[in-house]
Amino acid sequence: MLLRAIIVDDEELARKRLRKMLARHDAVLQVVDEASNGEEAIQKIEDHLPDAIFLDVQMPGLNGFEVVRRLRHKPFIIFATAYDEYALEAFEENSVDYLLKPIEQKRLDKAVEKLQRVCNAPRSDRNENIEDLLERLAASPLKRLQVRTGDKIFLFDVEDIAYFEAKEKYTFLHTTENKHLTDLTLTELEEKLDKENFVRIHRSTIVNVKFIREIVKWFGGKYKVRLKDKAQTELVVSRGYVDRIQKL
Repeated sequence: MLLRAIIVDDEELARKRLRKMLARHDAVLQVVDEASNGEEAIQKIEDHLPDAIFLDVQMPGLNGFEVVRRLRHKPFIIFATAYDEYALEAFEENSVDYLLKPIEQKRLDKAVEKLQRVCNAPRSDRNENIEDLLERLAASPLKRLQVRTGDKIFLFDVEDIAYFEAKEKYTFLHTTENKHLTDLTLTELEEKLDKENFVRIHRSTIVNVKFIREIVKWFGGKYKVRLKDKAQTELVVSRGYVDRIQKL
């Protein structure tokens, strides 16, 4: 049985690389199309009705999980993800495979083999497993974050990030030494981060509590937090978020 698949990733280089890696399985799997965003993915999946999709989790606009929730046709999902170990266990337990970025050929080969083994599973069971997976992942705080620079993907443990900052249309993560651009908005990060360890102190700033050295009063009913990084960064706490700081 020749399985039909669609690749979904907002990075063109990532799609090309994955298609090339899948070429060695052309006897059992055919890539029938690609999509560069969530909306396009939904349309193409409903048009082609593929057996499987290779789906990037973190994309601008609709992320991979939101795409799955909106689908009427439920194919097998092979996620590309940088989620933590707890979430990866959820993928395995629900018979939905995952590929940890950057994707390795041997791991991809195993995912295709698994896809062949489970392709005859009852559709109803498959759909229930996917929904259960999405609920579990939504409840699991983000532990690892991926950052794309050119054709490279860097992984950061969230606990090592001092703060997130929004400037104009961009969001940056700051470690104690450097800053990096991330695809997620502050609103998305606030939903995904562990609320015991991260607190929003300004419409443009979320800070990691463990990096706060001290909190000092400032003018106009505002506060400042001073961090433990090398630059001894000072971040303003706006009046609307003061109550969050006072509860720390």
